[in-house]
Amino acid sequence: MIARLAWHETKSFFRTPMAAVFTVAMPLLMTVIIGAAVGNDAVRPGSDVRVMQFVIPVMAVFGVAQGCFGALGIHLADLRDRGWLERLRGTPVPAWAVLGGLAGASLVIATVTVAALLAVGVVFYDTQMVWRTLPALLITLLIGAACFTALGFAAVALVRNAAAVQLLGTGLLLALAFISDVILVGARLPAWLDAVGWVFPLRHLAHAVRDAMNPFLTGAGLFADHLAVLAVWGIGGAALAVWRFRWERAPARTVAAPASRRRRPRPQGRPSALPLLAGQVAHALARLRRDLSTAFFTVLLPVLLLALISLIFADARAAGVRLPVFMLAAMITYTVGVASYVNIAESISGDRERGVLKRLAGTPLPRWAYHAGHLTTALLVTIATAVVLALVAALGYGVRIEPGMIPLMLTAIVAGTACFTVLAALVVAFASRQQTVNAITLGTFLPLAFVSDVFVIGGELPTALRTIGDVFPLKHVSHTVLAVLDPAGRPWPGTDVAVVTAWTLAGLAALAVVNARRRAG
Repeated sequence: MIARLAWHETKSFFRTPMAAVFTVAMPLLMTVIIGAAVGNDAVRPGSDVRVMQFVIPVMAVFGVAQGCFGALGIHLADLRDRGWLERLRGTPVPAWAVLGGLAGASLVIATVTVAALLAVGVVFYDTQMVWRTLPALLITLLIGAACFTALGFAAVALVRNAAAVQLLGTGLLLALAFISDVILVGARLPAWLDAVGWVFPLRHLAHAVRDAMNPFLTGAGLFADHLAVLAVWGIGGAALAVWRFRWERAPARTVAAPASRRRRPRPQGRPSALPLLAGQVAHALARLRRDLSTAFFTVLLPVLLLALISLIFADARAAGVRLPVFMLAAMITYTVGVASYVNIAESISGDRERGVLKRLAGTPLPRWAYHAGHLTTALLVTIATAVVLALVAALGYGVRIEPGMIPLMLTAIVAGTACFTVLAALVVAFASRQQTVNAITLGTFLPLAFVSDVFVIGGELPTALRTIGDVFPLKHVSHTVLAVLDPAGRPWPGTDVAVVTAWTLAGLAALAVVNARRRAG
């Protein structure tokens, strides 16, 4: 029973583009980009051990943690929210078999991710398999997978809905990756932040796997201290899951509306354009407040990355400016892309899949008000986040924001928001399912962020990757914002603005062609 359920869940996983992209494809893509940026030279003169020998293991650890903790928790919470777990609980299949099948599927997915990364490392990066430590490596990966699987069940047991699980599973995991020698390998963290990293299990698994694949070390490759921490976290997570796990969704909390709101009379007649737009903006902002994971990735994550990376590499410089200045421009650009490309595409495709757009077509609400509400919301969220980012950079890292920069900054944000909103509408027009739309937006935006001066990797990118970044608009938005923030002063980046404008006009033309063909058909 467990084997059949695990096989069913595994097939379901690989038929979900978004899950497969984040869990399997993303570690592979990050490996390729990091390898291109840092190179793969020998770590010592005369040695055949190369740099990627120490990158491949930590990427494999990230894949294991994402598959067994993040993806498992999100999928399990989604099944509970939709009532599938409750229906399965009412069948003759034992509860332990259902949970065992889910855990088995996460183990299979982790195995596929690790195997793919090791194969890429051996074939393309001359990664050496240390055969004497292979049994220890397998044991370590198995204990790590069991630990994060137990923590995935515990996360679902603790929180109420799938959105909160996604925030905990993906947001927390990504934050820990920065302080656990996974994304920033070998970075010198402040003492307190380094201590926090050692508390959680991700760093212990990363060190245990990396050391097991280190050909310079001797011994069997088993590290009892790291494995003990993983075991403690795994046992604690399993105990918490057994104690608090619920098969049905927790009842929603209802709050009675204030009497003044209930008695407020509705205006008569057809509303003007401004109230229509204001209503759509209020609706979109309410959706954002209720979606914790979207709010985290749009607003909180860029602030966290700015503060964390600027703290770790306080004296570094990038693109000719201090790193906090560069990170401020990069995180504003990141917010522009997420708010106006990823979020808008997800919202519109979700409304279409749930039949909301069809129902709106039968109401007096004009279509322009619906889309203008999304665009205005993305612009407001981006500006608010940019203000917070500027305050953190100014108060925490001494970045100077001159009053004359503000109008130019608003111009860059508006141009970038308009461009990526049009591209989001174009993706929705060509992709029919919400999961496909999410896979396309995330699968294009995140890789481009690594080659478009948004996510700092270190090292010079090869010509091919730099060319890819030059073609697409994300790098040009980033360069425009950086030109505004550069304290030394830079000429207005007319070429970058022209590229962003060209993408906007081309997207509008493509949308017009698509809509004309649909009306004709």
